[in-house]
Amino acid sequence: MTRVAQCHCGQVKITCEGEPDPVLMCSCQLCQRRTGSPIHIGAWFRLEDVVIEGETKQFMRQGDQRNAVTFNFCPTCVTSIWWPNPMGDASPLAGRIGIAGGCIADPDFPPPSAAFYQKRKHPWISTPDNISCYLEGRTP
Repeated sequence: MTRVAQCHCGQVKITCEGEPDPVLMCSCQLCQRRTGSPIHIGAWFRLEDVVIEGETKQFMRQGDQRNAVTFNFCPTCVTSIWWPNPMGDASPLAGRIGIAGGCIADPDFPPPSAAFYQKRKHPWISTPDNISCYLEGRTP
């Protein structure tokens, strides 16, 4: 399956082959502030299955787990669209990049398999049934 992520203005386009593995839901402060939403959905694809087109700029900051995270965004519409694995080669996400699930804009997109930073989740947000939930961060 081919999935396409785009920024708001369409200048950045990411074509992904195959299914994301994993899809994660996060309510940490970094994700809330970066997305302007109370939750973030991140889809992780293997690097070799992704083609990124268009110019991006980068912004780096410390994450809630104190690891530096670099976000790539469109310099025109400033949509935050992708980020490399901040945990390095020892991580279960090694060899993958994260792509903002909302930028894929596909109603058939798979649901998350885990939810992080539930302690910061707004009480009116529902977490899907039958997924792993963590009060803070955890390597999936």
